[in-house]
Amino acid sequence: MSVQPTALRAKELERAKRDLEDIIFMASHDLKGPLRTIQGFCTIFEDEYADKIDEKGRKYLDIVRKAAERMNALIEDLLNLSRIGRKFEVKTVDLNELIDEIKSDLWARFRERGGEGEVVAEELPTISTQRVWMKGLFMNLIDNGLKFNRSEKPRVEVSYEEREREKRKGEGKEKEYLFKIKDNGIGIEEEYLSRIFNLSERLHPQEYEGTGFGLNICQKIVDKLGGNIRVSSKPAEGSTFFFTIPEK
Repeated sequence: MSVQPTALRAKELERAKRDLEDIIFMASHDLKGPLRTIQGFCTIFEDEYADKIDEKGRKYLDIVRKAAERMNALIEDLLNLSRIGRKFEVKTVDLNELIDEIKSDLWARFRERGGEGEVVAEELPTISTQRVWMKGLFMNLIDNGLKFNRSEKPRVEVSYEEREREKRKGEGKEKEYLFKIKDNGIGIEEEYLSRIFNLSERLHPQEYEGTGFGLNICQKIVDKLGGNIRVSSKPAEGSTFFFTIPEK
């Protein structure tokens, strides 16, 4: 029996997958332009016409602004999903600089939400990895810890350790990094722990903003990097996410 049809089918599926990723990337990117226009005019309207509309009008304007923010988050997550399928050059990445960059991004976001948040990271290593993926991974986990939080001062701690593991392919051992992202947030019910990384699973659709893509994106990134991810959590006691990345 010839294996050629199977090989051709596999190539066709891979090509279709790349085409779909390209379509998602381009469509998501093109949607950001009109969305920026909507957000820009919302800001102008709030700044220049707030005193000319009544409370009901301001309420409607706030609904439009929040809907635009949710749409922006959805587009960002779609872009992140499409990027996972793309190949990026492996570079030397100082994770301390990466975390500082994320903290700056999140500080602006939480100022817009009218809240506070603290991110504390111990001295982290410099590793060879794909920077875009690592930023998306840390960004999602840290943002989740600050967002799903009822504490007066939401706090996320980032730490790591080096250890050895059995090689996935072949004999012997290899070094890996175990990262821990710990928060003082609302925690997760035990019944959801096994499903938390599913794309369709969204635990707090009404109470908290978000698209529900974040943790699924994290799992896909860790898989691509050759590691594992898991969570330990109890309601009202916060959560700790653990993920491993092998040393390149």
